[in-house]
Amino acid sequence: MTDTETGAAISALERRIKLRDQAIRDGEDHADAGPFSQEFMAALRGRGWRHTEAGVFATPKPALPSTLPPLKPETTARLADLKADMEARAARDRAAREAAQEDGAA
Repeated sequence: MTDTETGAAISALERRIKLRDQAIRDGEDHADAGPFSQEFMAALRGRGWRHTEAGVFATPKPALPSTLPPLKPETTARLADLKADMEARAARDRAAREAAQEDGAA
């Protein structure tokens, strides 16, 4: 929100609060409407509210796994290479661990 938009929102809320106070208290004007309006706007902004031109917040839902497009062939090949490398490293690590255990047991 820009300063102008924030000011306009605060003024509108302040006016509504004053009208409410007048109706409830038989016309007594309470000075707390302005600070309350500012506090209310700060609370809204703190919770993530932002002014938008559309005024509607539409958060796109994440796609389901079955609806994702298929991977490109080069991506699939790269993933296969990475998996093979990972498995080879794991096998080397297992062999080194087993060798260390045999040396320690002997």
